[in-house]
Amino acid sequence: MGYLSCKAESAISISNSHTPSSNFPSTTHKRPIKIKHFNYCDLEAATNNFSDQKLLGKGSHGYVYKALIHGRQVAVKKPSRTPSLRPDMPASEVDNEIEILSKINSPRLVNLLGFTTDSENRLLVVEFMSNGTLYDILHSTTRSPGWGRRIRLALHTAKAIDILHSSNPPVIHRDIKSANVLIDRNHNARLGDFGLALRCHVDDYRLRSTPPAGTMGYLDPGYVTPDNLSTKTDVFSFGILLLEIISGRKAIDVGHSPPSIVDWAIPLIKKGKLSAVYDPRIELPKDLVVKKQLVVIAGKCVRSCRERRPTMKEVVGWLSGLSKLVPLHSWNGLNNPCMMVENVGVPM
Repeated sequence: MGYLSCKAESAISISNSHTPSSNFPSTTHKRPIKIKHFNYCDLEAATNNFSDQKLLGKGSHGYVYKALIHGRQVAVKKPSRTPSLRPDMPASEVDNEIEILSKINSPRLVNLLGFTTDSENRLLVVEFMSNGTLYDILHSTTRSPGWGRRIRLALHTAKAIDILHSSNPPVIHRDIKSANVLIDRNHNARLGDFGLALRCHVDDYRLRSTPPAGTMGYLDPGYVTPDNLSTKTDVFSFGILLLEIISGRKAIDVGHSPPSIVDWAIPLIKKGKLSAVYDPRIELPKDLVVKKQLVVIAGKCVRSCRERRPTMKEVVGWLSGLSKLVPLHSWNGLNNPCMMVENVGVPM
């Protein structure tokens, strides 16, 4: 992607695996997370035997179905392959999600509600998101969202990643992308799909045995071996996501030259051609601070040298400041006086 890797800070690795439990303590709540155990046959019946009419989506890891359980709409995730039962083989993506989400619960995440105890037919039950994905909003709808909403969705996503990185031990998502950001009924962004996520301990053996993974176009070019992994890997992916939000372009689009959004956008930002980076389907941000700082934040996140990338906590602070500069009528019909935001500098 046109970047050279540089030596990173000490890599973070993941904790030893263990059987998921409904009594795991939350890293964001004092009370234990209540995770339900379901019978496979009950979820099979709730999805009409996994009928196409109930299908919400499918990806490389499996299928997601809509279901009504005890009067509540939920999403049921079914893996596309049977998990390995060998102890020396990695757990399935579904088992990994259970391990991660059994310990973290937040309104910024697509939270775990339960799972089936049958390891040969493992299903995952998560919160139902009624308004699709950020990818859908940016690329598959006729009406493009305004800057107030875009900044809000970016801020929600940044907060979700910060929650993961701030947990103890930290969680590295490894697959930050617009298709994994879901929109709930209140039009808030939620981060989902934790199949590739790693819950981290510094000296854990699993880090060294877990190969790099992620989605082309969002991958940190410096993440080429397991010991290259750190929270800054997610920061890079978020930077790509933010460029996607700003420009309306896909992370990789063969219809453009160069097809990589970062190879296209960063030279323009360095030349000061900021307007050229913005989505041409809608008017530019009226506030000049917003116009400049949005692309600057994205540029900082995709720096080739990961030590120079910001933390997600810093990104949350910057985006929170920018959100105050955008009139609230673009969100809910109310006006809001402009406030100043810290200048985060040009990412050179």
